[in-house]
Amino acid sequence: MRASIRMLSYTHSSTTMYDIINYVDCTHEQNLEILNLRNLDDVRKWMVNPEIIPEEGHFKFVESLKGNPDRLYFAIYKDGLLIGTYNLTKEENGVWERGIIANPTNQGKGETAKWERQILADLPNHSINAVTAKVKQNNPRSIRYHEKLGYQEQSRDNEYVYYILRL
Repeated sequence: MRASIRMLSYTHSSTTMYDIINYVDCTHEQNLEILNLRNLDDVRKWMVNPEIIPEEGHFKFVESLKGNPDRLYFAIYKDGLLIGTYNLTKEENGVWERGIIANPTNQGKGETAKWERQILADLPNHSINAVTAKVKQNNPRSIRYHEKLGYQEQSRDNEYVYYILRL
């Protein structure tokens, strides 16, 4: 995904449309929704940084994304509701590290896998051919999710399982 790509729409079926909006193009209200989702206890406990992000810090972060083609952050909407976020950060070795937040109210319904598969299918069109992810070892739901999507375990340490998915 080049920096010029701002908003994407994916149709999963004739009735399901996902709007994928770059953080820098989100409204103030949408960015507050993103921040509130990220700051939920059920989300933060799985984050590399589990601290609550203050509003000012979030908006400074969004501002820092402008014009940065190596850090892409997207809000995922379905029927006007924020159902998740997806981010890609370019690594030195030419692959991209992927981060994801699934809205806890949608978990267990298969919705996250649907929209992530659509994003993954499109990434080679933007010269992205591999993504990595790291998952806390004490998060078996996320480990199963990654393995179900085809991510391959590369290594482990005391805290994380490291995955790669070649596209």
